[in-house]
Amino acid sequence: MKNTVILGALLCSTVILGQVGVQTGNPQGPFHIDAARDNPNTGSPTASQQTNDLIVTLNGNLGVGTTNPSTKLDIFRSTSGAVKISDGTQGNNKILVSDANGIGTWQNTSPAIVIDSNAGSLLPVGTTATYLGANATVTIPGYYAISPRFIGDKSPVGCSPLVAYNLSTSPSTPTNLVYSLDAHFPGGVGAFDFIYSSSIAYLQAGTYYMLVRRGGGCSTYNSRNNIGQNGFTLVLLK
Repeated sequence: MKNTVILGALLCSTVILGQVGVQTGNPQGPFHIDAARDNPNTGSPTASQQTNDLIVTLNGNLGVGTTNPSTKLDIFRSTSGAVKISDGTQGNNKILVSDANGIGTWQNTSPAIVIDSNAGSLLPVGTTATYLGANATVTIPGYYAISPRFIGDKSPVGCSPLVAYNLSTSPSTPTNLVYSLDAHFPGGVGAFDFIYSSSIAYLQAGTYYMLVRRGGGCSTYNSRNNIGQNGFTLVLLK
């Protein structure tokens, strides 16, 4: 049976000046299949005749439904649904998302991807970047809205001219920081400083740790230990 199929394909093929035509004696490129066998013997097939054709052109473009592909893969279909990719991740209302190597998978479009860190701990905050316990893990690379929440209690009143934060891929040392420079906020004139803000940055997959530092002049400076005052939220932007 296999030999019969191969022989049948060869009998229906035509070779013209190095071009191979399957079910057509008028190939429009190096390799051309006319599945419905409805192309003319001379000249170019009409748009409707091309809808059942497949062609490989001299520049290596592959056309499906068109004999004049303008890209490496050019698919024409007059109705929706020209491409189907079923790899186990497909689902209703998903979008195709690429990783850094160009490998695509289907991802949810809704609900929005919101990642809350855990609550940080009550710890002393130093004048160098200090990890206070709040971290979150990103599984889908992309642009995220980053919303930190921090309150630091300080003494004496009005000490520390600033408070700053950053996100690091290491809890012990500032490594692969999200911001090239820490995000700075003015110190409060009272007994505490705070950070409530929002910014956008591209995050790779991985775990991110919130690092906080303060200015000088304080005898004590401590973080708080709840998610509303020592943590952060990441929202993937669509």
